[in-house]
Amino acid sequence: MMGKEIALEEMHAILLDMLSDVDRFCRKNNIRYSLGGGTLFGAIRHKGFIPWDDDIDIGMLRDDYNKFIQSFNQVNERYRCLTIENTPQFGYPFAKVMDSETILYEPDENGTKININIDVFVFDNAPDDDTEVEKMFKVRDRLRILRQLKFCKGKSTTPNLVKKAAIYVASALIQVFPTGYFDTLIVKNSKKYANIKTERVGNFCGANKFVCSKDVFNNFTWMEFEKKKFMVPIGYDKWLRCSYGDYMKLPPVEKRVSHHTYVAYKIERGDKE
Repeated sequence: MMGKEIALEEMHAILLDMLSDVDRFCRKNNIRYSLGGGTLFGAIRHKGFIPWDDDIDIGMLRDDYNKFIQSFNQVNERYRCLTIENTPQFGYPFAKVMDSETILYEPDENGTKININIDVFVFDNAPDDDTEVEKMFKVRDRLRILRQLKFCKGKSTTPNLVKKAAIYVASALIQVFPTGYFDTLIVKNSKKYANIKTERVGNFCGANKFVCSKDVFNNFTWMEFEKKKFMVPIGYDKWLRCSYGDYMKLPPVEKRVSHHTYVAYKIERGDKE
């Protein structure tokens, strides 16, 4: 039996505990990471969570990422790092650190069942040619569409009957591919320039189009987040502007809401799966 539903304030506390644990592990094992996305915005603009945000993102360069996903689970029982590399049926092309003492459903109890989690994105070598970069993003985006069709299982909210029928048929055909198949291809595409010296890195496993000069990650520093200190690259301003433009500009009031739909619970003692 699950406990009461987790509200936003408690969600923040759980996520902060998870981030603190990841930070301790990374410091002890000389693994470089960075706060990312809305988490980094929050650190800069609010010195903590964006008030309406309900998740935490971090990122790592490929070498640090590989070290992290290969070793984190060896010393941790409550928080588990899941990736397509260690869990073939895992449904994402990047890692997630999961809190095994919670349950999270997206978008509701009839949807995907996972745990409260932190996204761990990986930054790979990006080609120096912009045309080649765009090709890699196009491959990724097509594969993301296919993985979404795999998981939607024919369900669609579009009122267009033709589109609804097309989604249903395409989704049915894609079910022959095993879970994780398209995520594996996304990872393969992301690592295309792994053995080639380039001047840039990019986020080819996430959803946004992030490409920036490697010198952003030459050194790291510490930034306050909820009265604690976490790691960021010394070039975080350049990094964020490459991906988000004027990241200091607050969104309109009507858009200051969570972009996630979920319900989450703590697992009561004795009911842990």
